[in-house]
Amino acid sequence: MPTLALVSIESMNTVHQEELALVHTLLQHLAHDEVHLIATDLDTLLAHMQKHFEGEEERMKTCQYPSFRMHKAEHDKVLQESRYAEMEWRNRKDREALREYYEEVLTWLDQHIKAMDRPMADFVSQFEKYRGY
Repeated sequence: MPTLALVSIESMNTVHQEELALVHTLLQHLAHDEVHLIATDLDTLLAHMQKHFEGEEERMKTCQYPSFRMHKAEHDKVLQESRYAEMEWRNRKDREALREYYEEVLTWLDQHIKAMDRPMADFVSQFEKYRGY
């Protein structure tokens, strides 16, 4: 399983690695035609994504992160697309389309971490470090 880019807040790295593992589990089930597990995988993954994004967004609000709206828009977009992919899966059972989508999500997640989560984590870390001054 590939690794993702790291940020300066360890708890965020943990959440990202959990999400990576969930996507890989889904991709394994898709590859082995374990259709009976895929719906549960999707439910678990979407719930994790929702909680992941809400946690980051709460951190950004707390420290009044300047790029909050842009960062949240990225979260909202991928969550909406993921919900659409789930709906398409439930209606069509197209394993290949779902596999392709979640392989793209892995690429997106790594790029998102590098471009948006790293600067946000650095900002939050500095905010928390100097909060009491």
